[in-house]
Parts: sequence; structure tokens; C-alpha cells
Amino acid sequence: MHKFYFTDGYTSFGPYSLEELKEYNISRNTLVWFQGLSKWTRAEDLLELRDFFNEPPLPNESFKRSNGYYINYNRDTQQPPKTWLVESILVTLFCCLPFGIVGIVNAAKVESRFYAGDFAGARKASSDAKIWTLVSLGSGLLFVIIYLILIFTSFAALSPFFLLG
Repeated sequence: MHKFYFTDGYTSFGPYSLEELKEYNISRNTLVWFQGLSKWTRAEDLLELRDFFNEPPLPNESFKRSNGYYINYNRDTQQPPKTWLVESILVTLFCCLPFGIVGIVNAAKVESRFYAGDFAGARKASSDAKIWTLVSLGSGLLFVIIYLILIFTSFAALSPFFLLG
């Protein structure tokens, strides 16, 4: 019998027997591992844990055998969304500090949420990082444009005095 571990994305818990694991009311997206699995796997993707969710497997699911255990193939091929971390850091350094920091914070959440099984949260963090990065870039560019307009208007206002001198 396997001894299961599960994680909330930050801390690992276990080992637990299958009966003990039922007491924790894990969700389908909870990442689970036991000796013999090559990596953390979503609970709904392990046939042994399917009974936890009281729903039959979908008829068209494709499975592959990994280290002797069946795992949902479609989950293994999913990629994390774009993080926007590099872009957020660059606009923070060169454009607008406050909005760029918000972009960095959201960008840092993308991969941790994805690998914790929170795919919707990862997509939302990626979207928020993109928005704040673009807001930071736009506000930085707006500041530069206004600054240049003020420089040219003040130079134009003072230029007749320089010509008379």
C-alpha cells in the first residue's frame, strides 16, 4: 500500500495511507506524490484517487503509463502561461516604479500557482502582470512626452529674449 503526500503549493504533508488521505478532503487539483511516481501529479489524474471525487472518468481521456501508474496525458503537456517577469523588471527600472512593482508581484505568482495546480490563478496572475506592465510602460512614456513638451515650450517662450540679447 502506498503512503501518499500532498502539497498546497507551499508545504508538503504526509505520509498518509489512502484512508487517512480521505480525511483531508483534497480537491481534484491537489498535487499528490508517492514512492514510485516520477513527479507530483494532480489527484484526479491518479486512478487510485478517482473515488475521492465521486465522478466517473471522462470517456475520451487519454492516459499514458508512467513508472507503472496511469497519469492523464493532457495534464502533462500543459505549459505555464507567460510570466511577464523580465518585462515587468525592465519597465520598473526604466519607466515607472510603482506600477512596475505591481507587475513584478503578479509575474512572480504565475509559475508557483501553475505548479500548485491552480491553472486559473496562474492565467489570472499572468494577465494582471501583463496589464500592470503595460500600464507602467504607458505611464512612463506619457511622463517623458509631457516632460519634452514642457522643455520645448519653455525654450520657445525664452528664445525671443536670447535673440535680443
